[in-house]
Amino acid sequence: MALLLAACSGGPDSPPPAAAALLDQARSAMAAVETASFEMSRAGAPVTIEGFEFSSAVGRYVAPASAEAVLQVRAGDITVQLGTISVASRTWLTNPLTGRWEELTPGTGFNPAVLFDPQAGWVALLADLTDVSFVATEEDGHHLTATVPPARVEVLTAGFAAAQSVPIDLWLDESSGRIRRLELSTTGDAGVSDWRITLSDYDEPVEIEPPAVE
Repeated sequence: MALLLAACSGGPDSPPPAAAALLDQARSAMAAVETASFEMSRAGAPVTIEGFEFSSAVGRYVAPASAEAVLQVRAGDITVQLGTISVASRTWLTNPLTGRWEELTPGTGFNPAVLFDPQAGWVALLADLTDVSFVATEEDGHHLTATVPPARVEVLTAGFAAAQSVPIDLWLDESSGRIRRLELSTTGDAGVSDWRITLSDYDEPVEIEPPAVE
């Protein structure tokens, strides 16, 4: 009877995958990414961009260093959409009053392409994680927890959060190893901000060009 039950149940459970092996696969997979879609959302304590409270961003990335996104921001009780485009070291943002594109000073504004930068983005993040633990294989993939070093937090939040070491939850695609979702919380002067970054549509055809500036 015991043998029959074991056969029907599929035998003992498989051992969980090793966290280190999952990270190795993820680093290789993320290093090869050519394009991706992303969503970034912030809840909790406010953070600001160009004087507006940042809520979320939805956009696309193209290697090696181009990105475009639509940002949802708030000015008091009013929700405003801002467009942003980054190509290499140049970044443009739409003027919230006129809707026209304006080029920003280098190093300022929202540039999500830094998330994919080979020296500072996903690959570097995955290499620098500490206290990595496998949680479970869930609907969104392999769920890991880890601790992020301070400098990587600045990159993950596109410069909105100050450098600080924080715990994260990370989900990796079961087959490809690519990042599917990441969640973390940061602390600033206004309190605790909760962040979620979701990645999808890897290597789908995308073209990003500088905007027409009037």
